[in-house]
Amino acid sequence: MGTKLGGKSGHKPGGKKPFKPYNSTEKKNRPGKAADGVKKQNKLNFSQTNKGSQKRKMPHFKGKKREEDGEFKPKFKEMTKEELNLNRQQRKKELKKTRQQAERKDMFQIICQAKRVWGDLRRKNCDDDLKKKLMRELHELIQGKMKQIAFAHDSVRVLQCFIQFGSHDQRQLVYEELKDDIIGLCKSQYGRHVVKKLLMYGNKALLAAVMGTFKGHVRPMLRHAAASSIIEYAYNDKALLAQRLMLTEELYGNTFTVCKSSVCNTIEKVLEGNPDKLNGIIDEMKQILTPMAQKEQVIKHSLVHKVFLDFFLFAPDKQRTEMIESIRESVVYMAHTHDGARVAMQCLWHGTAKDRKVIIKTMKTYMVKFATGEFGHLVLLAIFDCVDDTKLVKQAVLSEILSSLGDVINNKYGKKVLLYVLSPRDPAHLLPEIIKVLEKGDGNATSKKDTAVRRKELLDVVSPALLDYLRDNAHTMVTDKATSVTISDILASAGGDLRPAMTAVAQLANQELVPGGTNDQVGYNLKSWVKVNRGAMVLCSLLNSCDKSVAADVKAALESIKSDISSFSNNKGAEILLENLNK
Repeated sequence: MGTKLGGKSGHKPGGKKPFKPYNSTEKKNRPGKAADGVKKQNKLNFSQTNKGSQKRKMPHFKGKKREEDGEFKPKFKEMTKEELNLNRQQRKKELKKTRQQAERKDMFQIICQAKRVWGDLRRKNCDDDLKKKLMRELHELIQGKMKQIAFAHDSVRVLQCFIQFGSHDQRQLVYEELKDDIIGLCKSQYGRHVVKKLLMYGNKALLAAVMGTFKGHVRPMLRHAAASSIIEYAYNDKALLAQRLMLTEELYGNTFTVCKSSVCNTIEKVLEGNPDKLNGIIDEMKQILTPMAQKEQVIKHSLVHKVFLDFFLFAPDKQRTEMIESIRESVVYMAHTHDGARVAMQCLWHGTAKDRKVIIKTMKTYMVKFATGEFGHLVLLAIFDCVDDTKLVKQAVLSEILSSLGDVINNKYGKKVLLYVLSPRDPAHLLPEIIKVLEKGDGNATSKKDTAVRRKELLDVVSPALLDYLRDNAHTMVTDKATSVTISDILASAGGDLRPAMTAVAQLANQELVPGGTNDQVGYNLKSWVKVNRGAMVLCSLLNSCDKSVAADVKAALESIKSDISSFSNNKGAEILLENLNK
């Protein structure tokens, strides 16, 4: 067998040597032993005869050179922190470029060229002729590839620029290429900006086409963080009445959709023509709206507030009470819009004592923001009108307002809140329309306390703080047109000791009044007038007065500050005034 496989006969296959046992008697060198079995002498013997112990020499390092002071000088120069950061950023850019090139393949070069054109297009020194040329070049590059460009974070800016500077025909071409992906773009973190640009710069036909793609998708889009901002922008800034109705109709339910027509296209008209459908429509609205109130991102939108307000205006008492209980913790997110503030007022008027308490507690720390808000201040007026627990109102509402009294009293809307406590529903301070809105909360089922008692308790809380503020800031309040009208209301309506505040005002009235100021203040006053555009125009009128003496006096006074007038930039009135002075 061994010979057949190439080995020798009598041996194992493959020519391997047979096992041979070790013979200790054989004189064979073993590792570490000499032939006679004596251990070999170690060549590296540091201890020699007749000599002391010697230290081992350290090897010489080639990369460093010993200096005279004993320090080692590195062969290569060490890099500074800035240079290291620069190199790291450069490597990151190269890695990013390599990754994008691998991912985008053929599109990579096209996007790079498009970004180069975009960089030239958005320069301020790009004239109209060059802009048209660049737009044609950019159109050739992105045509047929807009979908890939629209979803990428870096190339989407190119498409936004193309929409902004393009003609109506070019914008229409963008829409035609992307119309099947509009909803997907709205939900994209970057693509939504393309849809917004189409809404922002498109003509009426393009606006209608883009909004038409939203139909049937409004509800899921409202629940999406990115897409909801597009719906809100379209509803608030661009939609016409018919388009607003189209955007909101999905939130009214299927029964409303079946009953509506081109004539009866609002909930008011639908319920007027189909009174038997009231409960069905209201129930469907409740099922749709209640989940939306649980999501902060959705409940902030004015489109949702409009539907909520319609619900409260037409819902029977039972459904209205149930809705208030389910959304009372979310009312705070509605008060910044026209309809949302009225929803909050409805919840306060028709809610139970517990509902009102929850709503007020969720508003804590935001009372000054409410008081100075265009619509939010109306919510506070409703609280003053209907909440019987004046102790709660004092602790949660008035304490915050009075702690920032200066900011509130100098604000257009904050001043109305304070005046409402002093003299409620005074036509001198509130528009008749607002008074009518507030009157809708009168006679509600929850408020039991007498109105006069409630108002007196609130007045007692704010009176001391207002009188102290007037005493300490009398000069500022008297000389300011906005707050000067508040003085008479404080002195006429506030309770307590009026003498300190009245004394402060009387001392101001006792001072000599010099129209236009004294001689050394004339130039300063005129200079302050010139800084304001309208003030400068008044001075222009005086310079051109028919009374020559008046014109001469004004011109003589302005000559002293003529050099200062020329220094006022971005003031058209000052420029015109300077021209009149140089005549």
